Amino acid sequence: MNQEQNKHMRMYLATQTVLDNHTQRWNTIPVMVTVKNELDELIQRIEAKNEETNAASLGTTAQKETMRRGLAEKAVSISGILQAYAAFNDDEVLASQVKLVKSDLLTCRETDVEGAVKPVLTIARNLLPELADFMLTEAMVVETETSLDSFKTLIGQPRTIRNQAFAAMSMLEELLAQVDQLLKRKMDKLMIRFEYADQPFFWEYTRARVIVD
Repeated sequence: MNQEQNKHMRMYLATQTVLDNHTQRWNTIPVMVTVKNELDELIQRIEAKNEETNAASLGTTAQKETMRRGLAEKAVSISGILQAYAAFNDDEVLASQVKLVKSDLLTCRETDVEGAVKPVLTIARNLLPELADFMLTEAMVVETETSLDSFKTLIGQPRTIRNQAFAAMSMLEELLAQVDQLLKRKMDKLMIRFEYADQPFFWEYTRARVIVD
């Protein structure tokens, strides 16, 4: 919630508290019971939506960076083996094709990681029968492929979470507007009966309805 919304929320909660503290004064009036239940439900929904607006994209970003680092280390290890194989076979073309640098994988655009790593893994898989002496195993290739797939899955998550938070914020504004209307159009009118019949209750309610800066 922003500062203005928080002010409104504090007012809603104060109003709810006054009504809860004086249940016996209004709970015999069916229509007030109905409106109070609507107020309670809306406040509960606002609190739930407010949690959704606190997007946890930072946690996802940290997880993604950890996975990226692990992927880079695995890919560079395979690249090193392939470069050694190329050197033993005087194959400069292959050496240039399979060269990966960890710092490059960590600083390039996220969407470019797959383009750098995937061709190297393809070459590694194709050369597996010839790389036994270099201790490159299929398990190493599969593990790196799995890390790449997991990283690709995470790439879009922070943005997805932020989009979900934005949608929750829009819904939050609608819920706040609904509470304002419920109080102004219904509860405030129902409370008029207490202005003279039960002035302490009425004035306590009226004070709670004030938005405090």
